[in-house]
Amino acid sequence: MTFFEFGRHKVAMTDIHDINVEYRYQDMEIFVDLELNGGAQVSLNIEDSIAFLEQFITKVREERLR
Repeated sequence: MTFFEFGRHKVAMTDIHDINVEYRYQDMEIFVDLELNGGAQVSLNIEDSIAFLEQFITKVREERLR
């Protein structure tokens, strides 16, 4: 099972139902909100958002570019 780790959180990839990314290009800010199975929502701060997206992109590369 693949887990995304960011900050003090560890979330199984299979538990993530949806990802919402908000960015402010001019301010160089990016924020991620995760919707988890069961309806829970997690809003990540900028540092955790970047860490999550880096891990997510790595996972996409591994799965899609084999």
